[in-house]
Amino acid sequence: MRRLPEPLEQEFRTYCRERAKVARATTALLTAVMFISAPVWSQWLLQMPEATHGLTLTLCLLLFGPLFVGLSVLLLLKPRAPWVELAFMAAFLLEVAGIELLRTHADHHGYTMVPLISVCVPLAALSLGKLAARRALVFVLLYGAILAASAIHLPWHSGPVADTSLLTLLVILGIVLVASIFSQRNRRQTWSLIQLTQLGTQIDFLTGLPNRSALERHIEQWTRASRRDSKSYSVAIIDLDYFKCINDRYGHQRGDGVLSESALTIAGFARRPGDFAARIGGEEFVLFLYDCDRSYAERHLEQVRSSIENLDIENLDSPFGRLTASIGAIAVRGQEAISASYEKADQQLYQAKRSGRNRVLMA
Repeated sequence: MRRLPEPLEQEFRTYCRERAKVARATTALLTAVMFISAPVWSQWLLQMPEATHGLTLTLCLLLFGPLFVGLSVLLLLKPRAPWVELAFMAAFLLEVAGIELLRTHADHHGYTMVPLISVCVPLAALSLGKLAARRALVFVLLYGAILAASAIHLPWHSGPVADTSLLTLLVILGIVLVASIFSQRNRRQTWSLIQLTQLGTQIDFLTGLPNRSALERHIEQWTRASRRDSKSYSVAIIDLDYFKCINDRYGHQRGDGVLSESALTIAGFARRPGDFAARIGGEEFVLFLYDCDRSYAERHLEQVRSSIENLDIENLDSPFGRLTASIGAIAVRGQEAISASYEKADQQLYQAKRSGRNRVLMA
């Protein structure tokens, strides 16, 4: 199955683990309930020999019951952690080993358990656990290795398992494995469509820049990071001066081209991790600069302003005779609501426009 580029592949796997959280936790919890309730139903339903019944209760109450209760809690608390998924696989493989031990012990005491009883474990783990295709294959191979080791080291007194039982086991496992592969393919396609849909709703189609919605998500994520890592950041609002005059004199098609050129110029100043450029409407853009002090931000934004002016786009209705930009910005260190930062940057923009435009003012 074709993999996505590594960053996207990691996002997809995290998405799958999150979506499988409830199913996996429920499977683990139901398994725990089955083992914890074993004293009630095992002797009455299975009528095992006393010695095997004692071993069954020991394994169920002292090992498997607590193991699967703990696993269900882990799956709910840490669903995104890759190691929890591995713990899920390990717990069910341990259950297979325990079942094989019980079957062999019962056989030594003249009680025959159906050989296919252990196939319930991979059925539950693969169909309800929603394992990825490769991990499902690894699980099946390890399951087969446990059965083979059991046949070699714990031989049955009543003779080898019938060929029909082995064939049935292989067919069931093959069906479940193929179903897991197709299930993951469907999950991958669904996730890809979701990402494309989200991308489409967060892009300004005229300029190709992210839109306000994408900006808000980005700022929320990186302001949390700034509080965690004690980093400063700056928010700048960039307004193209006298842009309406370009539309009125040269036409909207020319105006759209000016917006695209300006967007491309502004995007070139958001290259570092955490930096972000977006168009928020009309002729207004926002530039978010992460991990920078006030002096760096002022120099950076002055370069933005001069770069827009150096595009040398004619605007005869502007006092400058060309396209220029006014920029209002705020440097933030510590905790501050992004709405407050945006309002302060907007106030600085207002002052820049009142004081003659084509300048950077920063608070």
